[in-house]
Amino acid sequence: MFSKTRCLWPILAVVLFVSLSGDAAAAEPQRNARVANLFGNAGFEEGREEWQLDQGGKTVARFSVDDRDAGAGQRSAVLALDKVDSWGVQFGQRIEAPAVGKTYTFAVLAKSVKEPAAIRLEIERRADPYDRAAASSRFDLRPEAWREFHVTFKVEKAFPEGWFAYVSCQQSGAEFRLDMLRLYEGEYVPYQQVEKEEMAAIEVALFDTRVSSPTPLSGKAIAEGSRWIRVPEDSEQPFQGDAVVRNDRLALVLRRGAPRAELFSQGAGGFLPRAVLTPGGSQPDARIASLAVVENNPGEVVLDASFQSADGTQSGLRLAVALGQAFVRTEPLGKTPGLDVEAPCRFVVLPDFFADDIVVDATGLSVPTAEIPSENFLLHFLPNRDAIVMTVANNRGQDARVELSGEGPQRLIRRSGMQYGERGKIWVAMIQGEEIWRQQEVRTEDAGKILKMQWTAPFPAQWRVDWTLSDKLTSSWEMASELKSGEFLKPGWFGNPDTLPSDRRRWTTVLGTFPYPCWLDKAGQGHLQPLARALRFQGPALVYPINRVRQTPLSEFTVVDLVRATLGVGPCEYILDVEGQGATRKGRATCATRDTLKAIYAAKQQKQKRAEIERVLEEVVVFVKHIRGRIDDYVDFGRQMLAYLQQQRQSHPELAEFLAEMETSTKAIDSAFEQRKSQIQTPQYVVDLTDKFRRTLLDYDGGDALDRCTEITHAIVNVGGNQDELVGECRSAVKVLRQRAGLAMA
Repeated sequence: MFSKTRCLWPILAVVLFVSLSGDAAAAEPQRNARVANLFGNAGFEEGREEWQLDQGGKTVARFSVDDRDAGAGQRSAVLALDKVDSWGVQFGQRIEAPAVGKTYTFAVLAKSVKEPAAIRLEIERRADPYDRAAASSRFDLRPEAWREFHVTFKVEKAFPEGWFAYVSCQQSGAEFRLDMLRLYEGEYVPYQQVEKEEMAAIEVALFDTRVSSPTPLSGKAIAEGSRWIRVPEDSEQPFQGDAVVRNDRLALVLRRGAPRAELFSQGAGGFLPRAVLTPGGSQPDARIASLAVVENNPGEVVLDASFQSADGTQSGLRLAVALGQAFVRTEPLGKTPGLDVEAPCRFVVLPDFFADDIVVDATGLSVPTAEIPSENFLLHFLPNRDAIVMTVANNRGQDARVELSGEGPQRLIRRSGMQYGERGKIWVAMIQGEEIWRQQEVRTEDAGKILKMQWTAPFPAQWRVDWTLSDKLTSSWEMASELKSGEFLKPGWFGNPDTLPSDRRRWTTVLGTFPYPCWLDKAGQGHLQPLARALRFQGPALVYPINRVRQTPLSEFTVVDLVRATLGVGPCEYILDVEGQGATRKGRATCATRDTLKAIYAAKQQKQKRAEIERVLEEVVVFVKHIRGRIDDYVDFGRQMLAYLQQQRQSHPELAEFLAEMETSTKAIDSAFEQRKSQIQTPQYVVDLTDKFRRTLLDYDGGDALDRCTEITHAIVNVGGNQDELVGECRSAVKVLRQRAGLAMA
């Protein structure tokens, strides 16, 4: 029988590959149990992100990241100076200055590439008079081996403008590598010592309890391990009791004869039960029949658990716990189709890194089971707001299943199930900590009002707010953070944050001008101000940490951290950046083109800067063509989807009402395009404008040169502005379509 789910999946599958603009990336967490590093991406494992290379005068230098050599981790930065002028190069990061009176250390692993090179470590005020908080003596680098250099200093005065902490060099022809830059509170501790202590603290261990327990173990028993035997690496002895795998983050318990694997997380209160794992599709009476050790060392423990039911049906899971990680990796044994995760909660969230999340509220679902389009990720928001259980699947496009129970306010999503697919893996991960997520009820009459939340962010991060709209859809926003200056910083997905003024006024294509609706004040306390128009926020608003920022403690995990840690950097970047926008913009925006050309012509420098003008004209054409390509993708998608929906309407008249809703959402794309068609013109129109500029203005220095430049660039900006508006309108339409389809599946 044809189901609504089968009808919906093609809609969702196509939507996911439509150009939904937005950036997503984050630093994979690097754990350090001792101190917090003020530098982000300290070991360059995420490439060039967060780092900047400033060059004085006519200095010519290059900065790259590769994996040919590293002092720590897999990658390091390479700085090459061809020509030096003025103060040479300054390579570092801009950071908020800490409080006066504290002692800090600035350290770096470094080596030259071929010839010796000289560097200094410096920290200066980020504004005039650019005085120093710290400055080292000269350090001489040699190519033979990595060495760590440092300067320890006391913060003697306030730096309200913040710091620029950097490595400087004034040596022409110098080429050197840098790795693991650290700026932390306290005296100097060698990185090798820190790394050694950290590794010892986070290693994974396998224990035999010696006696099998008929009931789940307590958190206290797991922490103490009284009378347990740590299984040696080379042991081939069978388990006398139950198996317990433990690292500094979690514990996995496999009890003989038990129906499931039990997952605990470790926090300030010890080990707490969070979820239970069972093979998907197994019989209700299936029990763990046998355990086999596949791998057992301080870096990783891997066990095979075989389940058997009374009728002899078998299924199985391969379960792995790694050093320092907050997740269990699972793989199917035999014909096991999937993994079931029991973690009762009211809210399940399907995070989306380029559009809006889908929030499934158990109190709004009356069915006992439901299918939801999980894609790769699914979050269980556990009661007490102290943990989020996250499942990650490496196979995209696999529906998830949820099972529900209870009535009214007590109704819960009891478990979720995901399919492995071909060569599939599913990870079950933990994000935990007091107040790690928060729920705030928003009423219609709260629109425009500032709501001071009884919640303070437990640590700095990119906190996402999932607002419930009056039509039960979700609108996802990232919380801005108030700076010492009174301005607000809104984190960006690719390390490009936006700065909002002190009144939080912001403009977007669809909403116009409005006060940004969610933020953390200087003390980290949350505030909400539901929009007074356009979007009607009504119902629960959920807050959770989706990504890290530079100030995020190294010991904390966010959703994107776990995506990177499980799927790996390459697949993660593909998922987080569906459209391929990345951190690189294609071409030059029309507004930037106008400002650059008008500045040149206002200064009457058009003849001296002819080459720059040519480059700007070429880049703006690239930009316009790129944005038009995105628009065409939206329009093509809309027309294909309408054809699909019309076909389904004819084949399945029983779904006419639902399909009509989908058609209405889809038609919004074509409607927006028709309204702006005359304003966006065609890419050839902009090509013709740039050709006209070359013919009439490249060598022209008459008194009306600036006016003629303004006339042409204004026409180009009109195209670009309308293209931006149209992309925003199409994106909004697709977001609504995707959510409606996803919720209808549930």
